[in-house]
Amino acid sequence: MKSKTLTNQINNFEFHPEVYVYPTPRMYEPVSNFSLGDVDFTKEINVYIHIPFCKQICSYCGYLKVVDSKENLKGQYVNALIKEMKMYREILQNKIIKTLHFGGGTPSLLSSSELGKIMNFLLEINPNILDTADEVSIEATPESVEFKKFSEYKKLGINRVSMGLQTLNDGEIKLCRRNNFSEVSINAIEILRGVGIKNIVLDLMIGIEGQTRTSFENSVRSLIKYKPETVELYAVGLMPNTALGIKKPDLMGKEDIYRCYEMARKLFLESGYEQDCHNRYVISEKGSFFQEDYVFSGMSLIGFGAGARTYAKNTHYRNNYFSKAYMKAIVEYIADVNCNKLPIKSVVFLNSEEQMRQYAIYNIESLDKKEFRRKFGISFREKFSELYSELIKLKLAKEDWRKIWLTTKGLDYRDLICKQIFSDKTKDLEEKYRPK
Repeated sequence: MKSKTLTNQINNFEFHPEVYVYPTPRMYEPVSNFSLGDVDFTKEINVYIHIPFCKQICSYCGYLKVVDSKENLKGQYVNALIKEMKMYREILQNKIIKTLHFGGGTPSLLSSSELGKIMNFLLEINPNILDTADEVSIEATPESVEFKKFSEYKKLGINRVSMGLQTLNDGEIKLCRRNNFSEVSINAIEILRGVGIKNIVLDLMIGIEGQTRTSFENSVRSLIKYKPETVELYAVGLMPNTALGIKKPDLMGKEDIYRCYEMARKLFLESGYEQDCHNRYVISEKGSFFQEDYVFSGMSLIGFGAGARTYAKNTHYRNNYFSKAYMKAIVEYIADVNCNKLPIKSVVFLNSEEQMRQYAIYNIESLDKKEFRRKFGISFREKFSELYSELIKLKLAKEDWRKIWLTTKGLDYRDLICKQIFSDKTKDLEEKYRPK
C-alpha cells in the first residue's frame, strides 16, 4: 500500500517521534571483527558517554537503562568506560574535542569521584579538552541534584546541565513513575543556580499520561518563571518495551499536541526566548546544545558505554545493546572491554544515497541549495520533487536563490518532513518497529 502523502498526514495532524539521527537504529546490522582503522573521523569530534543507571524507570523511556541497585556494578562500569577509552587513545589524542556529554540513564547518579575518574583519564589523554570544548554537559534528574555534588561537578568542568522535568504537574509526574514533584524540581533549579551552572536545560514533554492542553500550558508558564537558558520540548511516543507502550493509555490527541507546540512557542517568544530549532528555545548567547548541532553539521561523534552509538563520515556503529535485556547488554559490555575487545556489535555503512538523505534530514531546517548540489550532483528540488512541491504548497518552507528553510509551521512538522526523506528500506523497518 502506498504511504500517505505529507499533505494527508498534516491534514490529519499526524506526528511521529522526533528524528534525532539518520540512519535510525533499526538499520544497524550485526558485525564482528570491526576495526577502528576503517573509520573516517573528522578532525574535530564530539564525545558522548552513556551512563545507564537510574533510580526508577520512567513509563515512557526507551533508552538503555537499569535500576541502580548494585553499587559495585556502577564501579565496574566506570572502570570499563576507562578501558574502552584506552582503545581509542591514539584517536582521542589527535583530535580536537568540541563537546563532551554524559547521557543516560541518569549520569548524575555518578559520585563526584566517579565522574572525576572519567574526566581525569580523558584529560590525561587529551589535556586540552576543557579549553577546546564548547560544552561539557551532563543529564540529571531533579531528585539527584545536590549542592555539594554539583559544586564538585562544576569544578570538574561541567558547564551545562540538562534536567528532564517533563512536567510541573504532580499528578502527571506520578503517572510517569517519577519522583520529581514540583517542589523537588524547583529546588534542583535553585541548587544549580547556586553552584553557578551557566546553561540550565529543562525538558518538557507533550502528551504524557493524564496531561491536557491546559495542564501543559500551566507547566510552561511555571517553567518560564525560572528562566532556564535552554528549553527542549518532546512529544511522547508509545515506544515498544516501555510501560507506556505496553499499557497504551488514552493519551492527548495529535491535534492537541500540535496546539501545545503552537502555544508553547508563543509563550517562549513573548518571554524573550529564540526558537533555536524545531523543539528548542534558548536565551540568546546563553542557551545551546552544541553536541547535537555539531553532529548535524557533519562532525563526528564517538560514543562510549553500553548502547552508545558512534557517528563518523560514512560509518555509524553501536556498542552492546539488547532492546529487551538491558542488564545483559551492560554485563556483556563490561566483559568485552575487560578482555580488551571493542564492544562494537552493529554497524551501518552509508552509501552515497544514504549520505544524501542524511545530509537533507540534518539540514532540513535551513538547507544550502548550492552546497547540496555540489556534494551530490543533483538539486534538492530534483531529488525530492514531490516533497519539495508539498513544502512550498503547504507553506511549510520558503526559499531564495541560496537556501530553502522551514517556516514556523514547517518546524512543527519537522519530524514528519524528515520521515518523507527516509529511504524505502528505513521506512519499512520503522513501520515494523512502531506500527500505527
